[in-house]
Parts: sequence; C-alpha cells; structure tokens
Amino acid sequence: MDEELEFNKVYQKIQELLRSGSKTISILESQVDMEIQLAYFQYSRKLKDSQDQEIALKNIALLSDSEITIEQKKDILSRLAKLDNPEAYRAIEKYRENSDEELLQWSILALQESRMVLETSLLGTTPIFISTGLGGQGDKLRYFVVMVAAEDCSFEIWQEDLLQKELDFVIQQHDGVTESVLFEHDKVLVTALLPITINIKDIFSEVVKECNQFGDFLLRSFIVTNVKKLESDEIQKMVDKYRSDQNSKTQ
Repeated sequence: MDEELEFNKVYQKIQELLRSGSKTISILESQVDMEIQLAYFQYSRKLKDSQDQEIALKNIALLSDSEITIEQKKDILSRLAKLDNPEAYRAIEKYRENSDEELLQWSILALQESRMVLETSLLGTTPIFISTGLGGQGDKLRYFVVMVAAEDCSFEIWQEDLLQKELDFVIQQHDGVTESVLFEHDKVLVTALLPITINIKDIFSEVVKECNQFGDFLLRSFIVTNVKKLESDEIQKMVDKYRSDQNSKTQ
C-alpha cells in the first residue's frame, strides 16, 4: 500500500534540497487543501512581480468592503503577497484574522508568500518552500499513517498497548511528536509530526518489525500520506485491494 505513494521519490527530493545548504527551509504550518494550494500557486504565477505597488496598497481598503466579490479579494490578496512591503504583509495578516470564510485558506497562502518575499529581501536568498495538505510545525511535517492488522479482526488489548508504546517510543526517538493514535477494528490511524530529514517509511517499518516479534499481527505494508487525513471508506478500499492482490498471488 505504501509503494503507491512513491515516498522514496519524495524523500530523495527533500534530501536534494537540504543538501544545497545555501537556503533556509520554510514549511507551511497550516492545513490547507491541496486543490486550493494548486489554484493559488497557478494564479500567483500569472501575476507580474513588477506591478503598481501604489495601486495594490490602495486596494487594501477594499478587503473590508462587502460589495467586493470573493474573486476580486483573491486578486487583491495575491497581488499584495508579491510586494516587498511590510504594510502589505500586515494587511494580509489582519484580513486573515477576520477573513471571509471562503478565503481563509487563500489568505493563509498569501501570508506565507508575503513572508517569503520579505525574508528574501532581508536575507538576500529565497527560502525553499515546502507545503503539504496536512501542514507542519517548525522543521517537521505532519503525516497521516494507517497500519493494518494481519487478520481482518480487531486488535486485542495487549496488541493495542504494544502498538501505542512502540509508536510513542520510535517517533520520539526520531525527534517526532505523536499527535493522535486511534484504533478502528483492524486498523490503527496515526497522526504525527516528523522532521523533514527523516525517511518516514523507515520509521513505521521499524514499528511493524518490533511489534511483529510478538506474533506477526501487523501487515508489513502500510498507508502514509501528508496530503490529507483519509476517510474510512477510502482506507477500506485500499486495504481490501491490497488483501485481494495478496490472495491472488498466493493462489
């Protein structure tokens, strides 16, 4: 199941960026829908950096005008985000605190871009920007992981206790933070913050290996994503397909 997400490629790409050594890392901490991120960055790329700063700043007042459409406000926020101007940053920040509901995530992205523009101006180098649907914190990204029982039945109490202890130990050992662990029938759903330098597959493979010393009760394959928290039906489809494929191989 984990192979489908091509995490090795993602990990290798991050390592290449880090090895450059000449740039700082900027992680989007908020959880922002990936479709909104894509729409924002596509829109932002269409705007010219060499725009009229005076007009852009004058349009700040329109952000609180109820007669202005959501699309117009999107444009205003995106243009302000490109300005090397603290006033533009403060205007986006103020709007985000009391934004139109439809534009909360858009304003978060605009604020991040504005912060990077100012940092680039002050530091003389452009930070490497890393954004995922689940966000992050500091130098850590947030991941959603699903581990599955070897048999289609609920975990026993001792198995749940062992899994919880191993997850906490291994994640903490790698300077991570366990945010939540939820058991649902034959699955355990984990949300954790882990350093961008860590190969996530290695961490959870280690948990599986340690737990399976006590009866091989976990599948060696698991689901990992930092795009979104998967719904129960999505998870079940992946698990059913995996088990079906495995059964076909053994027949």
